[in-house]
Amino acid sequence: AARAMLEENALGKAGSEVLVEEFLEGEELSVLALTDGEHFAILPPAQDHKRLQDGDFGPNTGGMGAYCPVGVATPALLRVVAEEIIAPTLRALKAEGAPYRGVLYAGLMIRPDGSPAVIEFNCRFGDPEAQAILTAMPAGLLPVVRMIAEGGWMPSGVTLGETRHAAVTTVLAAAGYPDTPVAGAEISIPDDLEASGEILLFHAGTTRGADGRLRVSGGRVLGVTAVAPTIEEAAQKSRVAADAIHFEGKQFRRDIGWRELA
Repeated sequence: AARAMLEENALGKAGSEVLVEEFLEGEELSVLALTDGEHFAILPPAQDHKRLQDGDFGPNTGGMGAYCPVGVATPALLRVVAEEIIAPTLRALKAEGAPYRGVLYAGLMIRPDGSPAVIEFNCRFGDPEAQAILTAMPAGLLPVVRMIAEGGWMPSGVTLGETRHAAVTTVLAAAGYPDTPVAGAEISIPDDLEASGEILLFHAGTTRGADGRLRVSGGRVLGVTAVAPTIEEAAQKSRVAADAIHFEGKQFRRDIGWRELA
């Protein structure tokens, strides 16, 4: 990767400098907090799967799937995240004269000793994490989001850290993803795939061609999200639905949620 950036100019100016950081081992955890700039509420965390292939092999991607809830996200761990990561970050932003209102996404590594380390922050819902998180949550998020957007805070008595069921999202990626995704392949989706209410398809890299047919237009094509009482059942439903969708060169992982099941 360093050679590609520094010698082969793979990323242009963006790759002209390399920052060497501590190597972190453990489990990834995506923690999203809704905030009005001062108060905040943590949503049920998710775990993303960055590697292209089963068993966490292959190149890193933007995300090949996610699941929610996550067993490693214990109440004790989330208290540490709230007190040592989210709250100080919001205080620092406010002190800088830039109070932040919206979704603060903390991408964490949970180290073998159980302590969290911050990999990144985002100021958005994460993809595909949000597909699993929002599907797993009870209804009622929209009024809270609207209140924050309009300058208020969530009504008292509303809790956002709970799930009503498990959700697993499997990403279907295009041929050649992540380096050189191939666009144009026709996508075939069974008409009754979402009929049960247990499967939700989130379109990402799709478009309608001049002939009206659904076609691949990006690297990550579809997020196949399934809901069920347990991660194991949701993962199995997501895999079956992912198998039922067809396009040339389709890539997807069959082990989303494997750490939770192990």
